[in-house]
Amino acid sequence: MVKTMYIKKGSFRKLEDPFNSASKKYLFYVKVGDIPESIPMKTNPRHQTLTSMVPQAITESLESNDGYFHLKNRGIVLSAKACTYNSKAGKVTITFADNAFHGNIDGGHTYKILCEHRNSCLDQYVQFEVMTGVEEIIEGLAEARNTSVQVDEKSMAELQQKFDPIKEGLEGMPFFARIAFKQNQQAFDNDTNKKLKMIDAREIVAIINMFNVKNFDATNHPIKAYASKAKMLNLYLNDPESYRNYVNIMPDIFDLYDTIEMEFATAFNEAGGRYGRKKYSGYKDGTTIGTSKFGLHNISYKIPDGLIYPTVAAFRSLIVYNPRTEKYEWKNGINPIHIWSKCKRNLTYQIMCFASAIGDNPNTVGKSPNIWNLAYMTVLLSTGDELK
Repeated sequence: MVKTMYIKKGSFRKLEDPFNSASKKYLFYVKVGDIPESIPMKTNPRHQTLTSMVPQAITESLESNDGYFHLKNRGIVLSAKACTYNSKAGKVTITFADNAFHGNIDGGHTYKILCEHRNSCLDQYVQFEVMTGVEEIIEGLAEARNTSVQVDEKSMAELQQKFDPIKEGLEGMPFFARIAFKQNQQAFDNDTNKKLKMIDAREIVAIINMFNVKNFDATNHPIKAYASKAKMLNLYLNDPESYRNYVNIMPDIFDLYDTIEMEFATAFNEAGGRYGRKKYSGYKDGTTIGTSKFGLHNISYKIPDGLIYPTVAAFRSLIVYNPRTEKYEWKNGINPIHIWSKCKRNLTYQIMCFASAIGDNPNTVGKSPNIWNLAYMTVLLSTGDELK
């Protein structure tokens, strides 16, 4: 798909990425009446509803026709395959090659409102920011560019003590102090007084929701835990108290996550693969490249969320509800890390082979129902007699 638009003369700017020569950023102003319709929206993590206060404020600012909309509004951010500028014609041409990676990643409400006002003869402009060569980080990029409303919602939830069930389950875990339940929350190391790397509470909620057997089963997988942390937060906030039923297994979930993050690459290598050859592995001759997300253990390989989320979620097949205690527990008292040790070579090999078959892009893997189903069934079948 190709979209063209005439831009404000003298406004076009091209910026080179300081780290990635394949990535470019383009900035320019477009008049409301020249906004093209039907720009792809699948890359935007939010659903655009125009009844809340923010869209109403955007509309009021636009309709004021004061000539300052391009300064007051954050603008529209797009991911694209290519962006070219014809200075003689004053026209920008944007190419969208794949809706999974290219389209609107921020400013969806603004775009929808502008489209509704294309024929209103308003003398207002909006800023466009187009990025190319960002396919590998599109999910994280889209989420990072859409944090303002989500973070405010998270902060309000903390103020209303709606995270108490999670705190009950995870208090005492080594990473508990690093969970950011509200905006700009910080924590410091007791010995060095250095700032600790915080973990967004929305990610904690998303991971717990991967074990929500009331909403997800063997055929309906929690793919949104990877694709949209905001939707997982909304699911949680619909009934926070119900998550007290998971407090017994919450510590095990994050111990399992940490174990999988540390052992995923090695397990695949032991199964005959070569994880270090993947461009996303971050591998540097066995040296430490960072620490695991929750345990802060040294790691030599990076495991993208698109790989680790469906792997962790597969162990949802091992939990059952105990009506006597009104809590979820592991079937037959099984330790999920024991099952991981039993099936990790087969599981990682299956996932990586499938990933290779669909382009070897972790973002695509994380959104693939087939991957989530494959991982789930592999774990389920690996338990064998232990669940009988």
